[in-house]
Amino acid sequence: MSIIAPGFSQPVEHSQSCFRQVLKALSEPGHIVTLDKHLGFAPLCASATQILMSLCDQHTPLYLSPRLEEVDGDATINQAQRNLTFHCNTKPSALVNADFAVVSHSEGVNMAKLKCGTDTSPESGTTLLVQSNGFDRGPEFKLTGPGIEHSRTVQLGNLSQSLVEYLINPCHTYPLGIDILLCHQQQLLAISRTTKVELIPCM
Repeated sequence: MSIIAPGFSQPVEHSQSCFRQVLKALSEPGHIVTLDKHLGFAPLCASATQILMSLCDQHTPLYLSPRLEEVDGDATINQAQRNLTFHCNTKPSALVNADFAVVSHSEGVNMAKLKCGTDTSPESGTTLLVQSNGFDRGPEFKLTGPGIEHSRTVQLGNLSQSLVEYLINPCHTYPLGIDILLCHQQQLLAISRTTKVELIPCM
C-alpha cells in the first residue's frame, strides 16, 4: 500500500516563497536560487517537487519521465505522481501535451514535440524541469539577454546532446519557446526562452 507523504508544512506561505524564487530565477537567468521548504517526493529532487507543488493545480497536465527512476531505484514515478495528485490534484499527461514536464539530464528529449506557445499566447509553452546532476560539472555555457547585465558563465551538469542542442540552437523562434528550469537537490537555475546560450569551447 502506498503512503502519501506530507506536503508543505505551511502550504500558503511556502508555496508563495517558492513562487517568488522561481520568478527570481527566471528574471535572472543563470543565477542559482535555493528552495528549502520541502525534501521532495523521490525520485523528484527537492527543488523540482517544490516548483510543481507551487505552480501546478487540477488544470495542469504533468509529465514525469520514467528515466527519473534510474536516479533512485527505490522510488517510483507512480508514487511521486500520487503525492502530487493528492496535494495539487495534478493530472498525468503525455509529454507532447504537458504544461509542465520533468526529465532527467541524461535523456534524449525531442524538444520540437513540446508545446512552444502560440503567437497570441507565447507563455503557454511547456515549462521543462531538468533534473541536473550538479551545477559544478559539464561544459560551460555563456548566457546573455534580459536579466543579465553583460554575460554569465554557467555549468548545467552533464546534459544529453538533445538538451544541449536546444539550448544553443532552439527550434522555436522567440516569443515562442520553452522555459527550462534546471533542478539539483534544493537548487534551481533557469534558462528563459529569452536567453541566448552559447557553448564555450574547451581550451
